[in-house]
Amino acid sequence: MKNQERKAYGLSTAIALIVGVVIGSGIYFKVDDILTYAGGNVGLGMVIIILGSFSIVFGALSLSELAMRNDGDGGIFSYYATYLHPGLATSLGLFTAYVYLPALNAVVAWVAASFTLGSDSSLESQILLAGLYISLLALMNIYSRILAGYFQSLSTLLKIIPLLAIALVGLYWGKAVPDIPQGLTAIEPRPVGLGWLSGLMPLYFAYDGWTVVASIAPELKNPKKNLAKAFIVGPLVILSLYLLFFYGLSRILGPSFIMTTGNDAVLHATEMIYGQTISKLLLVIIIIAVLGVSNGLTLSNMRLPQAFAARGWIRSSEFAKVHPRYQLSMAASYSIAGITIFWLLIHYFVTKYHLLPGSDISEVAIVFNNVSFILLYLTVLGLYRKGEITNRLTGFLSPLCAIVSIGVLFVGSLLTNFVMATAFMLFCLIFCLCSFALYQKHQSLEKP
Repeated sequence: MKNQERKAYGLSTAIALIVGVVIGSGIYFKVDDILTYAGGNVGLGMVIIILGSFSIVFGALSLSELAMRNDGDGGIFSYYATYLHPGLATSLGLFTAYVYLPALNAVVAWVAASFTLGSDSSLESQILLAGLYISLLALMNIYSRILAGYFQSLSTLLKIIPLLAIALVGLYWGKAVPDIPQGLTAIEPRPVGLGWLSGLMPLYFAYDGWTVVASIAPELKNPKKNLAKAFIVGPLVILSLYLLFFYGLSRILGPSFIMTTGNDAVLHATEMIYGQTISKLLLVIIIIAVLGVSNGLTLSNMRLPQAFAARGWIRSSEFAKVHPRYQLSMAASYSIAGITIFWLLIHYFVTKYHLLPGSDISEVAIVFNNVSFILLYLTVLGLYRKGEITNRLTGFLSPLCAIVSIGVLFVGSLLTNFVMATAFMLFCLIFCLCSFALYQKHQSLEKP
């Protein structure tokens, strides 16, 4: 009966979690970056979007095989523990729970605050509002997980509205592109050579977070079946919407306008099409959409430390204890809220002092996280070779294509900012090595 009480989510929530976490922030403020790396070439920008989607489309198809074989606590890290090594699961799990997802969540919350206050607001005010958003979403996910689930589904439905409102109009747009706003220096299309590969960096921010649905597997109804379906349907929906939005926005504003106005391009487009009143309404929907991403990250991340403690990967009785009423670990949940605020402060200093020009604290962590997935894709290939997986698409072609796409992403990250990207990746690696050493120490203490 106790296990049945945890089954709170169905297939629609699982798909909503994937679509809701991925769509909602990156696509709205990374289009200008993708176009800039593509040299203003819309066709090349769409190629970047398609290539970038290979990682989640083929990656999700690959992981669907593991999802059908696992439904326990720990998300994708239960796959690492089952097929590779519990120590590897611990190190990558702690990296995800306390570096990657909180850093990503901090940046997403800041984006929501930036859209709320406007681009002319101070960085300090944006950070304060982002901190408030993080705190409120954390409290909602701790004390009302059903409400958090409803908010996730609602925000997913709402966030598709601005995408379609621009995408569908853009398909039939026949007016001339607008003039560049006064006071701005126009950025014109130009050849970029192989530099377009760096466009995968901002794109992966727009695609990131699709694996978090695995963390709620124990709370899914019919988890093995629904998780596999969500891994397949969710990414395909995202790719279709991204291509429509990118093409539509480019037809309405033109590449030069988008590259010049940057993050404000979407707001200019909605005002041109629908006027100021409806444009403000769409802005509110965009803010809710971005908060939906933050909510999805919070919802899933809060469950990871408790799952790790329950498996013995973290030595903490408080983290392992599930509250009988709220059905999650209070200590683990508060730790995630606290570390997210910490990374928000790091984001403040990095942004204020331009320590990562053209990037932010989350992007390199995203690359490192994707590179670690190669181990799972190799696992799927191994199961296919042994005959345990018989589907050629999901067992062979998909993991192979996912590995190649991650290799391209890695090269693109180095082309973007070699020194800082390398330094932060080393930090991620050292964090994982220290986590592995901690796991080994705990294991040795448990031996008689």
